[in-house]
Amino acid sequence: MLKKIRYWFEYIFVVLFARIVPLLPLRLLHGLAATLGWLVYYLDRRSRLVALANLEAAFGDQYTPRERARIARRSVQAFGRSFLELFWTPRLNRQNIHRFVRFADEKRFEAMLNTKQEHPVIGITTHFGNFEWGSALFGFRGYDGYILMQRFKNDRLTALFQALREISGQKSVTQEKSVVRFFKALKRGTPVGILIDLTLKMSEPGLVVRTLGLCMRTTMMHAVLQERTQQRILPFITVADADGYVVHILDPIEFFPEASREEIAQICWNRFEPFIRKHPEQWLWSYKHWRYRPPVDGERYPFYANRSELFDAEFNKRRGAGLASEADHKRENSM
Repeated sequence: MLKKIRYWFEYIFVVLFARIVPLLPLRLLHGLAATLGWLVYYLDRRSRLVALANLEAAFGDQYTPRERARIARRSVQAFGRSFLELFWTPRLNRQNIHRFVRFADEKRFEAMLNTKQEHPVIGITTHFGNFEWGSALFGFRGYDGYILMQRFKNDRLTALFQALREISGQKSVTQEKSVVRFFKALKRGTPVGILIDLTLKMSEPGLVVRTLGLCMRTTMMHAVLQERTQQRILPFITVADADGYVVHILDPIEFFPEASREEIAQICWNRFEPFIRKHPEQWLWSYKHWRYRPPVDGERYPFYANRSELFDAEFNKRRGAGLASEADHKRENSM
């Protein structure tokens, strides 16, 4: 009963929030995001410790403790900004979207748009910059399709966030039977979009990739879809700059039929890692990216990482297949 009451209050608050935010000037919203992000960083001790531990594990001594704290704080502020901007999405439309987010290479997008029906892509990105508006830009510009989203524990919120994400023309799909639905969409000539940097529990189907020198267990959905449809995987990333956001459409990835799912997933991740290394403050560091500690080099992992026999088995399988980071890069260069 208490949970039901709490869920109702959450829903009412978010509905009111969704009505108020679009009324605010965007500059004021950015100021709120910076202030609230600063407060959240210092008040949420657990998330702050996770972010700092992640940065130390990923970069070692590359950054001083003070620099790691600055990156972690700005990461929270950047995520807060993208969260508030999602609620500001009703103010966006096809006529004004270019004022807030734009493509780095307009010709590359036009080429995609012209072949949308014949060659629908498996779009992939990460929780970087404003990935929400990056996806929305495709929809507003006519390259609409299906995007994957997680269902909320408070299910009333799921429909609300679906509505916000579908303003651009995209159709959001929750994870239930999502592989089948995305497979059918690609067969019909409809592109799909997936975030590939959410970690998975051992009870969920996934695979191990090496991210920033550490092993992460994440989704294999994009690899499965590519394997079954032979459609191209298209990585894109949304980078914040002084004028808003720039969506970089990266080179499409095509694979040999014999490429394993682990190879596909690793090569996809390798496209994003340079952006994270160059702009670390735009990635979500307060998330537990590395939940499992492998049987070797485990001392480098964050404090929250745990040992798991099932993860060890997947790790050893990956290592036995020769899928080390250097081999992955060589394989990518040959495709």
